[in-house]
Amino acid sequence: MRTAKPSGFCFQYAESGACRFGSQCKYTHEESNKDQNNKALQSVPRNLTQSRKKPKGKGQEIKRPTDHIGDFFAQHPPFRHDSSAPIWSEFYRMCDDFDWGRHDPEMLEAKREFKSAMVLQFNGIYGKSERNMRSWKKLYRALNITPVPMDLNACRKIISKTHVNLVDLVDAPRTGASVMIFPSLTELQDYTIESGKFFPKSHAYAGGLLRLLLREILNARESLP
Repeated sequence: MRTAKPSGFCFQYAESGACRFGSQCKYTHEESNKDQNNKALQSVPRNLTQSRKKPKGKGQEIKRPTDHIGDFFAQHPPFRHDSSAPIWSEFYRMCDDFDWGRHDPEMLEAKREFKSAMVLQFNGIYGKSERNMRSWKKLYRALNITPVPMDLNACRKIISKTHVNLVDLVDAPRTGASVMIFPSLTELQDYTIESGKFFPKSHAYAGGLLRLLLREILNARESLP
């Protein structure tokens, strides 16, 4: 009798079209095309990219957002990650456990998968649409900025002048730490390099809100003397 596979997304298969566990993999193998953003987004299982709508009513179960970071680490046994620790610290710890060098193919492949999980996790926490006030409210709450502007243009204007590390935004619900806001882009860059908390500059799975934040950061960098 065949047993059903547990729900989960095989990042290795999505990134490379192959999986070291083959048919024995516990996770779903979904096709992905990294050269075409739309196809890549369509390849992600519905339960990972958006919340399922259920009829409202008494006794409705409230589901927690999918833990894409946890799913990623679960696909690299026997490593057991700490769900309350910063994500990049856990990734580097996993590399040490597996004795992966900086240029080892296994490490580079895992890093690509990890970046996909990081982007999906951001979408799951803060939302995907830059036109959704609920997403902006979540972002402002994480940054402890009050009051939250009442219109979208004002939200964008304030954020464009706010220097924050995007990895810290993903870490915040895990670690409970406050997200630091830096007085200048130069200080943010120094912090990012020193801490190793790098976020993908672009990614097929990025939602509109994340793409807007990334554009603001890249535009600010280009304006530096």
